[in-house]
Amino acid sequence: MFSVFPKRYSFETSLAPKKLVRKLQGDLVEYRPTMNILSTSRFMKKYKFESIYYGRHDGSSFELYYHRMKKRDGGSTGFYGKIIKTENGTLVKGWFRKPVYAYVFAVCFALACLICAVGAYAAETLTGAYVFLGLGLAGFLLLLWDNNETYLRAYLDELKDSGKEQKAEPNR
Repeated sequence: MFSVFPKRYSFETSLAPKKLVRKLQGDLVEYRPTMNILSTSRFMKKYKFESIYYGRHDGSSFELYYHRMKKRDGGSTGFYGKIIKTENGTLVKGWFRKPVYAYVFAVCFALACLICAVGAYAAETLTGAYVFLGLGLAGFLLLLWDNNETYLRAYLDELKDSGKEQKAEPNR
């Protein structure tokens, strides 16, 4: 699915905020994706043969990403959430979106193709202009295509349900 616009997602769990943070610490490999291509490349090579959830947390906010085995998916969709304490447990609110640098790169690519199309049109090569416009549109859509949101939703739903298991445990 295309990740052009951020999508809001929230859920409530009966886990306490500290327990939720501890669960995140135990499940996630600590790493924050950056524009540094070498750092991201080393991280992806290190986990080349593993599918992992990775990210970071800072106080009440956290970032969650998914890396699939044998893929180089450093600019993939992530979940950017906040942990809010409620009287019944914890509310998690956030957005599914791409990292900012992925949007910047996609826009720069599309603009470069648009400039080339205008140049081809100015040189009276209409076919070349159409080719550049098609390349720009196809490239823009391919840069923003991934299905990591389904994996992240599954993990977050598991977090939501782990609070119910925790609550049912003392009744035994």
